[in-house]
Amino acid sequence: MSWSSRSAALDLLGRRPAGWHDAAVTVSSPHPVGLLALSAVAALGTAGQVAAAQTAASGAAEPTPRPMPGAATVSSGDVGARVATGASSERRGYAGVAAVVHAPTSRRMPGAAGATAGDHAATVASSAQVEDDRPTSRRMPALPGADEAARGDVTAQVASDATKDAFQPWEVGGFLDANYAFNHNLPDNHIKRGTAGQPRTGEFTVNLAVVYIRRDALPGRLSPTFELALQAGPATDALMRDEPTPGGDASRAAGAEVWKHIGRANVGLKTRTGTEISAGIFSSPIGFGIHWTPYNWNYTPSWQLDSVPYYLAGLRVMHPIDARHGIHLWVVNGWQTAADNNKAPSFMLGYTYTPSPRFALAHYNYSGPENADMRVGAWRVLSDTQFTYNTDRFGISALFDLAAERRTDLPGKPWNLWSAAALFTRWRVLGKQRTWDMAARPEWFWDRDGRIFGVRQHLIAGTYTNDVRVAENLLIRVEYRYDRSISQSGYFYRGAAITDGAAGLGFNQHTIYFAIAGVFAHRFGKSRR
Repeated sequence: MSWSSRSAALDLLGRRPAGWHDAAVTVSSPHPVGLLALSAVAALGTAGQVAAAQTAASGAAEPTPRPMPGAATVSSGDVGARVATGASSERRGYAGVAAVVHAPTSRRMPGAAGATAGDHAATVASSAQVEDDRPTSRRMPALPGADEAARGDVTAQVASDATKDAFQPWEVGGFLDANYAFNHNLPDNHIKRGTAGQPRTGEFTVNLAVVYIRRDALPGRLSPTFELALQAGPATDALMRDEPTPGGDASRAAGAEVWKHIGRANVGLKTRTGTEISAGIFSSPIGFGIHWTPYNWNYTPSWQLDSVPYYLAGLRVMHPIDARHGIHLWVVNGWQTAADNNKAPSFMLGYTYTPSPRFALAHYNYSGPENADMRVGAWRVLSDTQFTYNTDRFGISALFDLAAERRTDLPGKPWNLWSAAALFTRWRVLGKQRTWDMAARPEWFWDRDGRIFGVRQHLIAGTYTNDVRVAENLLIRVEYRYDRSISQSGYFYRGAAITDGAAGLGFNQHTIYFAIAGVFAHRFGKSRR
């Protein structure tokens, strides 16, 4: 349950910057401070309206166009992200943010549903379940894998099960993301500090490669679920860099080398009434977007996403109260850790509201011991609130986070506080089958005590993305991003200043990304009606 200091080289493929561990040695927050926020999690737009007519809210029973291959697997628990990706499965069980910037207009980007699985908001944003009565021939399918990416959002799942006509429970898919990034600070170590999404700059990089297989529950029946995703690349190392090794030198079978190639691995059971109980490693629903970049509106993740768990390991229970409301209960090892760094679990409660295929609202409260001190007074507490509204032509999402923990390991036992806010927008410029979307994201992150990124600062950023889907399975993205650190001695690596605390760190950072992604997903298997 350790919280690494997301500072240094963000080699973490999962949002934690290098050095994150340091800054987070002992975080505790006694009482779950009422932390509320408007976290517009994954409003990830998928290239093409994810004709996910499987929305419970709509109750429609008409068949929906095929999502882009693999979309279902990609979205991991980010409600907003799922929505954005257009995935129609679960997500970061959580509104994890990983939907493609592509508007839900055309058919969903392959894999969108999977990518946002579990993220209520993400699913909406991705259009994973949005209904579209236009002729299928005029719409491009959702980005392949969108359903899988968004996997994990109870409400989304229920809606999708309710409207499926021909159901194929199995899906195999994956993607390959490559890029070239120019960072005007030209750091000698080629590291962009503070991020786990695209940690390398100044070179051509195969950033992340993923392959997965998953099985969805049969609609209206007691049925098993299964998901396994394997990953490799710089983003994988960055994501898992701070995996704990309980016991230090005496530790066995734990750490980054053991877990870094496993992106998702879980198995469970879904009842006839829609309640799903599963255990393993899941995409986290906190925040807008997911670690699988092809399914997000913007290419690079927000500071907020890099400050919260990309994945969670443990037990997850999702229960649909009705077609619009759902609740989540998580019991996990810790804050983005496959292993546990102490002897007690952490907990998360979630609520999702999806009144229509276009709108999703989600709130998550995370609390638990993330250091050696397991007393309630030392627990870390996070409140994440997000909403997403997404249509063919336009999408908007917003989120707000507030977190605290008490450092009982330091003199005076001080409270550490941090907060984040971001606004996500996307709009369709041209196209129905071959599309061109744009996305813009202003954001702010306050790290009062340097608990998350290792430096006391305000981080302000603006991101502008062009997303061109030249074919059902091929995306080309060009993105400009500006970051500014309001701190005493700078934050960003620059030239020879490539260690935390070095003299000459940059206060500003201009980065341009040229990226290309190939995405695929294939559904198979039959179910008895």
